[in-house]
Amino acid sequence: MSLLSLEARSAVNKLGFGGTELRLLWNFLKMDVRDKYVGSSLGSVWAVANPLLLLTIFTFVFGFVYRVRLPGAETTLSYAIWLISGYGPWLATTEAIMAATMSLVAASGLIKNMAFKAEVVPIAAALTGILPLAVSSCLLAVLLFVDGNALSWHALFVIVIAVLQFAFISALGLFLALATVFVRDLGIALPNLLTIVLFATPIFYPIESMPRVMQWISRFNPFYIISESYRQSLIYHHAPGIFGLIYLCALAALLGVSGLKMFRRLKGYLEARL
Repeated sequence: MSLLSLEARSAVNKLGFGGTELRLLWNFLKMDVRDKYVGSSLGSVWAVANPLLLLTIFTFVFGFVYRVRLPGAETTLSYAIWLISGYGPWLATTEAIMAATMSLVAASGLIKNMAFKAEVVPIAAALTGILPLAVSSCLLAVLLFVDGNALSWHALFVIVIAVLQFAFISALGLFLALATVFVRDLGIALPNLLTIVLFATPIFYPIESMPRVMQWISRFNPFYIISESYRQSLIYHHAPGIFGLIYLCALAALLGVSGLKMFRRLKGYLEARL
């Protein structure tokens, strides 16, 4: 066993997770994807079809109907590519946050009747966002090739960005899932709150179009850092900003550690509230 894998296992153990919890996490992840589309004829195929259809519609509307152009771009497809490179990760983020937020309430029967670390439930739910991210990344790679701007080696940074993205979302999901157990209205209000965050974040429009003060604030917005990091590595062929990634890593670590502590402190009240 390599030194790196030993250090990774040691870090996981320090968070209170062992091999049993990791296997449980994987099983919950598979169950979440399967159960989301249970009863439908195509089943889990919708996990790929839904984001693919949505992003294809975006490509058609902005690339071929409205023919929106980015400044200096030679083709109308460039804006659709630019939009998908930021909106695809956002789509994954919203799906992950919504799934994590409602996960404890949805798994109330299991939590009441089985002895296991319930922390893995919102984390597994958050990881379901990997599917729409993978779909959007594949579609983006195809569009970039068609547009004559094929991926470069900088696309490898996507792995680092995705790890930090889902570490942050999983940590945030711990707080939201726990809060929803005590305040059920949060699950109802959250889609509207996420819509506000979407339009307050430079995803549909460039950050330069914002007032100077808002530009400065947005650079500390983790959702902007995530979308811009993907854009830099996929369509601009640059390394993402190192300070943004360090900030995102620190934020994920802070939220993760404090979220786990709070979760374990309030765990005794979960069964009564569920």
